[in-house]
Amino acid sequence: MFAEVALNIPVDKTFDYEIPAELAGKLRAGHMVHVPFRTAAEPGIVVDVRERSDVPQTKLVEDLLHPEPVVSSERIKLAYAIRDMYLAPIGICVWLMLPSGIASQHDIRVSLIEPMGAETDLQREVVRLLKRRGALRGRQLDLALPGKHWRAAVDELVTAGAVHKETILTPPRVRPKVVRTATLAIEPDTIDAELDALARPSRVADLLEYVMTASAPPDADVARKESGASSEQLDKLIDLGWLSLGPENTLTLEHPESEVRGYLADLRHTSKAARILRQLAHENEPVAVNWIYAQSDAKLADLKRLEEFGLIAFGDQEVWRDTVAAREFVPTSAPALSAEQAAAWSALEGAIHGEGGLFLLHGVTGSGKTELYLRAIQDTLKRGRSAIFLVPEIALTAQTVHRVAARFPGQVAVVHSRLSEGERYDTWRRARMGLIKIVVGARSALFTPMPDIGLIILDEEHDQSYKQSGDQSPPHYHARDVAEMIVRENHGVLILGSATPAIETQYRSEQGEILRLELPNRIMGHREHIHEQEGRTGVIARYRPTPSGEALTIDLPPVQTVDMRAELKAGNTSIFSNALQEALRGVLARHEQALLLLNRRGQSTYVFCRDCGFVARCPNCDTPLTHHREGSALRCHRCGHSQPEPAICPECGSRRIKYFGAGTQQVEHAVKGLFPQARVVRWDADSASTPGAHEAILQHFIDRYADIVVGTQIIAKGLDLPLVTLVGIVSADVSLNLPDFRAAERSFQLLTQAAGRAGRGLLGGKVILQTYQPDNYAIQAAASHDTQAFYQREIAYRRELGYPPFRRLLRILFSSPQETRARGEAERAAATLRQRIKQLNMSGTELIGPAPCFFTRIDHDYRWHLLLRGPDPARALRGITIPSEWHVDVDPLDVL
Repeated sequence: MFAEVALNIPVDKTFDYEIPAELAGKLRAGHMVHVPFRTAAEPGIVVDVRERSDVPQTKLVEDLLHPEPVVSSERIKLAYAIRDMYLAPIGICVWLMLPSGIASQHDIRVSLIEPMGAETDLQREVVRLLKRRGALRGRQLDLALPGKHWRAAVDELVTAGAVHKETILTPPRVRPKVVRTATLAIEPDTIDAELDALARPSRVADLLEYVMTASAPPDADVARKESGASSEQLDKLIDLGWLSLGPENTLTLEHPESEVRGYLADLRHTSKAARILRQLAHENEPVAVNWIYAQSDAKLADLKRLEEFGLIAFGDQEVWRDTVAAREFVPTSAPALSAEQAAAWSALEGAIHGEGGLFLLHGVTGSGKTELYLRAIQDTLKRGRSAIFLVPEIALTAQTVHRVAARFPGQVAVVHSRLSEGERYDTWRRARMGLIKIVVGARSALFTPMPDIGLIILDEEHDQSYKQSGDQSPPHYHARDVAEMIVRENHGVLILGSATPAIETQYRSEQGEILRLELPNRIMGHREHIHEQEGRTGVIARYRPTPSGEALTIDLPPVQTVDMRAELKAGNTSIFSNALQEALRGVLARHEQALLLLNRRGQSTYVFCRDCGFVARCPNCDTPLTHHREGSALRCHRCGHSQPEPAICPECGSRRIKYFGAGTQQVEHAVKGLFPQARVVRWDADSASTPGAHEAILQHFIDRYADIVVGTQIIAKGLDLPLVTLVGIVSADVSLNLPDFRAAERSFQLLTQAAGRAGRGLLGGKVILQTYQPDNYAIQAAASHDTQAFYQREIAYRRELGYPPFRRLLRILFSSPQETRARGEAERAAATLRQRIKQLNMSGTELIGPAPCFFTRIDHDYRWHLLLRGPDPARALRGITIPSEWHVDVDPLDVL
């Protein structure tokens, strides 16, 4: 028998291995195994087991790493579908289904053969280390010789015959979490008696004192009689090792006098022991010792002492790392639906209880899409199936988890990249065991091994975060496409929800491939709930009844477009228009809240010299550095490079250094300058760079500890902030003029989503949109909340130029520290593809480029690319071995 194995390497093929006799009949598809590969060992996933192999000579499978398959046959099939669509190596697609850290890691082991032959100081240091500590792994050498190039020294020692080096696989980084526990070892009704015995230690103390002060080892019977101790107390002290009984019935101390006196002091403090024992009796099951420490102020020494007396027993227990379980959620019930929601729900309900289907839920911001999501999850769970709820940003996870967990307590897990490896591993294990039914998370949550997935929701389905971009590691999949693969296979339901759907999604709905459901009006609450809020807050809501009469609605917030060119001509050189300044002043006076959106981090966009025109650029990426007020530094947002802000121009020596353009830090500073009394919070990738930071900032704002939030596109995505009455878009033009065919679509979506954060509460709201291009169709459509008008203009533009959805794109990126190498590889690829297009008679496919990318250099690497445009451009690459230097991105979301 032979196993077909997929390795986690960038090679689009599987490898056949013979199954050894001891694994015959045990090995199945989905098992993780160790196999020899080239000169090392690799972990691999078995994708098939066959009786024969076409490979003339095969190696043996070395070991089975997990007793049960780690990937199901359905997920192996999904991996092949992703491979076929995105032209990615099959091994990488299979390993996409597994949490990081589950497989063994490569390392080397170095052992000493002969302590002679070392010539350099570093070689001698390596030899001394191996002689003292024995064989060491590479990671151990890294720690022992930090900052030293020991690998070259080891290779030289190998050549000299002084050391032996071999490649090994280390244990997986993640394992089940095991905690130490304590359990009551006596009957609960005997606790008082045991405590009473502990509370009367004077005779024990007298006995020990007698032995300590005796000039010679005393007779045991005499010592017991003189101290008044019982035979049981004497035997206990001997059993615990404090005293020993000599051959002539004499007693001797077995510990220093200081330790004995400390022991007696512990015996006299029995209140802590009482808390521990009674806590364990109350729990009536093993309790984690950390919890005992927190509840009783105990330490490990206290527990060990109770164990010595036979009152408690230690043990180990496996626990789940679950970020949701530690939080409390107030259960909520489902409200009545509006007429529009009910019509949409009727279609969704039929599909959930039928054969499934694909749906575009197009609803304006605040139209009640989330309630339909929750009902869909509820009905899916009633059928015994599971659900996945995807959000585009980690920042949205907390609010979404709160809503879902409040409706479905104890059934929700979270998956995203900010979780620890252990947390992701435990969620993966719980999902495989069927212990969770709902997963909320970013795009990687799609690969959680949920049983019988009946529903997948993509909230804000238009967001580009759902695509693994071409600059990231393969496969460059889109979560929307993979979700569709899953529900088609499972006869499930896919709901694509958005106020600003992707152009491709809208087009598919027009073609009848996806059923479109409309929610054109905001649903701000039900009449009874709104009246209760009015009475509690003293605010008269600006709502009107819906046709059904039960729910109340409000128009989308009015948008005031401000031409910043006119502001400049009028003498206003501030980054805030007069209208925005006045609106902010009113918000603060009324004790309301505001959001200010600027799609730039940092203090200034770039730094230049007024005299010679020098622009401070990243030495690794050749892009302008951004000035950050905090730390007085210039930073690159692409590779992370940082350098001090210049006092003088490095080119001409001038001190006339100009910081041009506004970033979030500068906007924050400007707001504080205009309104010193305002409480301002900044929300961008710099201020929310740690796990939990997004949720902390959001909760800070919801709890009204801040009046104004200044943020990047994070604040425009799906957040429900009912006290926000003003959204100010500081610069609407940032991404509008990028050389990318999706620039207008992205700008429209961002501006419309940002505007949707206003007016979601009792007080209503407004939006002020500042722009230098008020006549641009994307700006005008966003200002009027007119998704259809924008779609009609944009789809005509795409049709005329042959862009998606009418023709598909495929991008191949080439990068190298040497520009000539990147360009040369791009030109060779272009020549190969021209020939392929001709051979395959792909007359409807054109090759564009090669050319330098818009971002020509990132993190030391020069970047070139080429594009294929046609009905199926991937056909040109199918059937050929794609070189590792080609970074293929099918259906790219940008071409920058």
